[in-house]
Amino acid sequence: MEIQILRSLTDEYKPSPELLAAINTALFLQRPLLLSGDPGTGKTACADFVARQLSSLYPYVFLTPKALRFDTKSGSQSSDLFYSYDAVSHFGDKTNRSKESFISFNSFGIALLGTNSFNASLNRFMNYEKEVFTKRSCFGSVVLIDEIDKAPRDFPNDLLAELERPPFKFHIKELPDFTVEQDTRFPVFTIITSNNEKGLPDAFLRRCVFHHIRFPDTKELLEIVKSNLKTESPYFETVIEKFTELRNKNLVKKPATAELIDWIACLQQKRLLNSNMANWKGADDDYKTKLIETLGIITKSQVDFDTVRKEISG
Repeated sequence: MEIQILRSLTDEYKPSPELLAAINTALFLQRPLLLSGDPGTGKTACADFVARQLSSLYPYVFLTPKALRFDTKSGSQSSDLFYSYDAVSHFGDKTNRSKESFISFNSFGIALLGTNSFNASLNRFMNYEKEVFTKRSCFGSVVLIDEIDKAPRDFPNDLLAELERPPFKFHIKELPDFTVEQDTRFPVFTIITSNNEKGLPDAFLRRCVFHHIRFPDTKELLEIVKSNLKTESPYFETVIEKFTELRNKNLVKKPATAELIDWIACLQQKRLLNSNMANWKGADDDYKTKLIETLGIITKSQVDFDTVRKEISG
């Protein structure tokens, strides 16, 4: 069965046509999707969007409308994607519990176990029944490996064999006879995000479908704001134009889509969405003062704050 998703009119996440094409290409090829882009442009949210769409369009294949998330850390190893072993607690245990009692499955391990039928003998593991089989057995999943560029360079290389081609499988080195293999009737779709903080190995890149999420244009921003805030205002376009002007200033960190949504929500709450927005330099001092009080949402350094404050103050 060929699995593809559509752009939803009701979902708050609005992927560009290019991003949607990349998602469907990765689904067709059964390859990981590698997303890059500035922080706040929707890389992480994309994984949950895909999970929602797959569970809606293919409810008998995909169970959960939320991605299984793995947050990459500076010390992450490839095995961490599948399971964790609490050796310290095991060493200090005085009740002679089995080693399995100190092993918990992580995002990709949960996904692979989920493709198989329920196995009561695995209840000896810490979170098998609680996190793997909460509703039914045999289901596909979306797995998010977030910010892979935070990990040591060996991490993506070590994932090459694990993510090469279905069926995926994993072993637990502390249990030599333990292996889990995916039932390929139930896909596991992997989305990997990168903030481009450091380069990724060429061999790893060759195995991924890559897409860079560009910053949305004015029309796309308006659609995103309306969808997320579930409301409309005649001043949304004016705020977006001003926001775009500020992004084009010489800012150390340009604000992203997430900051825009939060800023507009704050402007609404403080009743600052009015005709003054179009010409804030000519507004009265009270309006300027209240507007400047909101700048901590879209500026993340004193230098950027001063730049924007001066722009508003005229």
